[in-house]
Order: sequence, then C-alpha cells, then structure tokens
Amino acid sequence: MTSTGCFVEGLVGIETIGMTMRFGGFTALDNVSIQVAPGTFHALLGENGAGKSTLVKCMMGFYRATSGTMMIDSREVLVLNPRDAHALGLGMVYQHFTLVPSLTAAENLVISREHTPAIINWRRELENLQTFIRSMPFSVPLDRPVQTLSVGEKQKLEILKQIFLGRRFLILDEPTSVLTPNEADEVLGHVKAMCQAEKITVLMITHKFREVTAYADNVSILRRGKLAGSAKVAVLDHTDMARMMVGDVKLAYPASREKKIGDPFSNSIESVQKTD
Repeated sequence: MTSTGCFVEGLVGIETIGMTMRFGGFTALDNVSIQVAPGTFHALLGENGAGKSTLVKCMMGFYRATSGTMMIDSREVLVLNPRDAHALGLGMVYQHFTLVPSLTAAENLVISREHTPAIINWRRELENLQTFIRSMPFSVPLDRPVQTLSVGEKQKLEILKQIFLGRRFLILDEPTSVLTPNEADEVLGHVKAMCQAEKITVLMITHKFREVTAYADNVSILRRGKLAGSAKVAVLDHTDMARMMVGDVKLAYPASREKKIGDPFSNSIESVQKTD
C-alpha cells in the first residue's frame, strides 16, 4: 500500500527497489536497489556521473522516478516532492550552504520551520533552542551571525537544522568538500556518534575512500547509473572500492619508492667522445 503520510517517530530505515530514472533516451539510474538500515552510517560512493545525486533526488522527491519503489520501515511510500520527504523524516544537507548569512544561528533555525509564527517570542525560542543544543553532541554559537561562523560551524549548523526540524534520516551531499581535514573529522565524528547513539540514520554521498573507511558502516557503490555492489565497509579495502567504481579499467599505482643502486655512470668528456 502506498502512503504519503507521516508515520515516522524514531529512527528511519530506507530501501530503494529497482529505482530507475530516465531523461528522454538517457538512463541516469538503472534498476538500483540499496538498503540503509536504521541507525547506520551508509556511504554512497561513485565517480562523477555515476548516478548518486539522481538517486537521492528521487528519494527526496525532487525527481519522480521512472520506475521503482521506496520503502520506509518495510512500508511502501510515495514521495512526490520534498515536503512529502520531510513529513516522512527525511532531510538533506546540501553541498552548498542554505543558511541566511546576515541572520544569527538561532534566527536561521527558527525561520526554517514550516510554520513560523508571525510574532516570535524570542525569549521562549532561545530557551527551547538552548535545551535542544544541550541534547546534541556538538553545538554552535546561537547569537552570532552566520557570516561570522567558520566553515565547519556552518556545516554543523546545517546538520543541526535538519535534526531541529525533526528529520531522522539525513542525506549528506559531500559534506566535507569545503572543510579542512581536521574539520571533516570533527563533523563526521559527531555524525557517527549520533548514529551509534541511535538518534539518526545517515546516507552520505562521497568520493573519499578514507572517510568511508573511517566512519561508514556500509557502502553502496554506483557505476554508470548501476549498482556495482553493496557491502559492509569492514570487508573492503580501498582497492576493492576503486575496482567497483571504475570496473575493468586498469588501476594506476604510484611508482615504487624502494632505494636501488644502479650501474656506475660516467659523465666525463672522454666517455662522451668515445660514445660519439
């Protein structure tokens, strides 16, 4: 039975079955089935053009899939638009920030709600926000304009915003593309901790093998619009992932750095003349 109503209260698990998306004669997504278990950190890996963004846009209702279904907690759902996805507990953190730079972090959170009152009781709102922030494993300064926050703080605020709005299944679109390695480790470490605490489920689009190995529980790899495979991260190494991403293409490996002593070589004028 198909549903567009909100029935999600806690953790959300999602399964796509035979998801296909065609644009005219071009098939961007071809019969892709993946399963993201509740409370897990799942990586979606693939080269540019592999179909990663198309898949999550179908899940979020930006695209209406040509064929295929999506299940939430073993129930088939019909997501016609992002509002349907939000009602079912799905939220997306985009590659580019969607915050209002001139407003404070608190103001960004409050106005992001679907039903913001015409007259805002800021004292009450700030009390509620402070209670919310205390329940999170990381925080941002609520009273500072977003334009004064660091890039890492802005990314944290984007994640906090989705949780504040009640989303329990977060799609992270290359969340570390604008972060330093230290900022990336901090943000993903907090996200992983929330998954382990069974507060959220995460599907992360990424190109970075290191982040998959360090933080993801499971990985699904797309190649040219098709599912190349899904597995627990613990059973794969970077070479396995790379082969699944690129197929039968011969992988390039760096030259050996072993120190070897070659044959003696003379660059004297006499040796040159003899050669001539």
